Formats: sequence, C-alpha cells, structure tokens
Amino acid sequence: MKLPITLACGLYDRTFGLRDGTVAVEGVDLNFLPMMPLETFRRQARHAEFDASELSLSTFMSLHSRGDRRFVGIPVYPSRRFRHEHIWINVHAGIDSPKDLKGKRVGVQEYVQTAALWIRGFLQHEYGVGSSDLVWHLGGYNAPDPHFKTQIEMEMPAGVRTELIPGDQCIDAMLDRGELDAAFPTLPMSFRRGSPNVARLFPNFRAAEEDYFRRTGIFPIMHVVVVRRDVYEKYPWVMQALYKAFVQAKELAIRRLTSSPPLHVTLPWLTEQIEATRRVMGNDYWPYGLEQNRHVLETAAQYAWEQGLLAQRIDRVDDLFAPETHAGVQDLPP
Repeated sequence: MKLPITLACGLYDRTFGLRDGTVAVEGVDLNFLPMMPLETFRRQARHAEFDASELSLSTFMSLHSRGDRRFVGIPVYPSRRFRHEHIWINVHAGIDSPKDLKGKRVGVQEYVQTAALWIRGFLQHEYGVGSSDLVWHLGGYNAPDPHFKTQIEMEMPAGVRTELIPGDQCIDAMLDRGELDAAFPTLPMSFRRGSPNVARLFPNFRAAEEDYFRRTGIFPIMHVVVVRRDVYEKYPWVMQALYKAFVQAKELAIRRLTSSPPLHVTLPWLTEQIEATRRVMGNDYWPYGLEQNRHVLETAAQYAWEQGLLAQRIDRVDDLFAPETHAGVQDLPP
C-alpha cells in the first residue's frame, strides 16, 4: 500500500516527469497538482493545504524565523532566476543607474517575495541602495486586486516605508503613467504592449547577470520544496523518496534538452543557449542539494535578516531542511 501524497507545484520541464509518471516516487502514490506559484504559496502559507508543495524561499525563511515550523524543507529548488532583468523603470523618472533609485516610488506585489529579496540584496550590496531608500507600493501587479492580502502577516521593518495601492489600480498602469518610478519583478503588460514609457534598468541584462555570477557564484534560488511537518514526523522516509524523485525528474529534463535530435522546446538556438550557459556556470548549472547551495542559501538568509523579513537571524540554513536530506542524493542509501 503506497502512501498518498498531494504535491502542489509548478509544471516545469524539471518537474514534468513527476506529473506524467515517468519518474516514480518510491513508496508514494503521488497526486501532482500543477498550480501557479502565487496561489500555491498563499494557500500553503496560510492554511497548509497540501502534504507537500513548492514554496517561496523568503516566505519559508520568514515563517521559520517566527517559530512557525509547520513545514520541513527538501533541498530542491524548482525555481531559480537571475533578477537584473526584472527591474522596470518609467523612462521619465530620471533613473539612469541603480543609484538613481534612491528616493523613488517602487511597485512590488509582495515585499516578502523572494525575487524582491534578491533584487534588494544586490541593490544594497553592489550599488549602496538600501530598502529604506525607497518607498514601496504594494498591491495588484498587472491587474487591480481589490482584495489584496499579503502571503503572511508581518510587521514592516523600521525605516521601511510602504503604501497599499488603491484596489482599483495596479502597479503596471501606475508605472506606465509615471505614478510609480520603478517596479519589479514581473513583466509589466505595458512593456509587453510596447509602451514608450517603460523600460528595463539593465537593457543588457544577460551580461550583467553573467558578471554577477562570475563574481559571486550566486544563481538565486526562488522556491524550495516543503513537506508538512505532521507528514514528515509520521513518515520521515518520504523526504528522501521525494528528494530522489525530484533529482531524477531534473536529470530527465536535462537529458531531453541535450540529447533529443528534434528540439525539445520551441527555441531555434537552444543548443547555443545550453553551451553558453555551461561556459559560464558549468555542467550542473541548476544544482539541487544543501552543500552545493550553502553559499546561496546563506546569502538569502543574510539578505532576509538585513531587510527585516526575519524575526530572528537564521544562523544555520541546515535547520530549514530535514536531516535525512542533508547528504547529496549520491550519498543516500538505495
């Protein structure tokens, strides 16, 4: 009799093997619910609806620091992304460099979201622009959200100014009209439509992100996988089973990208993209595991503490993850 587990997770190439059953989870009857991250995060963070789920790294760290231990992590990172690409500016706001963001009005859907954490982190450490140097406007991003509510309840850090945008407005429209000076991280619909008022702060973002990686070794982690603690405590073996399966699903995705004679995704120069990525980041450019990502996780925890997202400092990122998953998959028992 297999253990039924419901997993809410994004449907990515690296998770598709779990969805279609190509990759089995040992001892588990997996019910894979393909869901968009924002819905998953809000439902899991507020109500712990799922046995396991993808979860925002910054939300997970924030909950953990407040003594909310409903979830136990697995060192699997379904979403990672460089973020220089995702700082959007109104071209009339006088912003020519990151330092020009000081004193500006910035729209972001959630102050706690991980993308914003990483952007604020490199703005502070690379350009001297701190969180308290900006005025944060929270609310619906590409559409009005009259019932906007943050993922988790938290007091804003001292010195950080925030305002809720009106429920009949959205960040995109306000950015386009010049009522906001900048926004991140989501692609604004106004930019997609070709508005002359909205542009990227880093037009050549690929070069900026490659330089960032070469200097820091950081490929930002956005999301982790968590299991409800009550499930973990009753069935601790499920952590390794899920860990192994996620690794196998990622390996399957990489094989499909690199070995199928027909292009596996609709990108004409896919091979060139893979080769260019490996020249900069190495063959295992999307690593799972604790040790392989310790520096990235510790940097995220440092940024979260500096930005006031944590009630207390996270001194050991190991404590975020089940001890059964601290070793690399290759070191786990068969």
